[in-house]
Amino acid sequence: MSVLVGARIVTPGDWSDLDLAPATRHRSIARAVRRAVVANPGLARSSARLISLLDDVTRRAYDSGGFFCSSLVLSSDDGTLAANVLMQVCEVGAPVSPDGSSDEMCAGLAAAVSCDPVWADADVSVIALPSVGPAVRVAVVARGVCVQYLVPVPDSSEYVVLTFTSPSATYEFAFVELFDSMAASFALDYDIAPAPNE
Repeated sequence: MSVLVGARIVTPGDWSDLDLAPATRHRSIARAVRRAVVANPGLARSSARLISLLDDVTRRAYDSGGFFCSSLVLSSDDGTLAANVLMQVCEVGAPVSPDGSSDEMCAGLAAAVSCDPVWADADVSVIALPSVGPAVRVAVVARGVCVQYLVPVPDSSEYVVLTFTSPSATYEFAFVELFDSMAASFALDYDIAPAPNE
């Protein structure tokens, strides 16, 4: 039987992967902001605010069980642009069987999200990601953007959840396109579990 051991996503070169460990994440964030300021000197006046923002993002990511977080910080004519991606594992519903029923699981989850009044403004669909198959995509565009992908882990009741966010209202549709293209690179890594008597 195969066991999920990791997940991967390709981030653009101007994104910085952030350390989520409480003891070391602040230093990781400070380095990422320094690199961003070198590349975009216009960010210098916002560096303290950016460090505070990313401290908050990584703290919440760690507290929610996140295992990967990457961030973009750029200076533009409209101010500072920021975006993040977080990956975490969540348990939702019944196990996905190996007979291809992950399609049904995604359809059921998408229907449940669509009926939930909390998600009334969300665009909910089931899509196929190239390397992993079906996933539920939930997108909300309102004074910023949030796009989530819920990817069922075969033979388990778990989903890997990718959450892309940006508070930028000016470029929200460009960010949706970017987030969708990043999600298309998502892949799961498996290992073979030893037999029970090994």
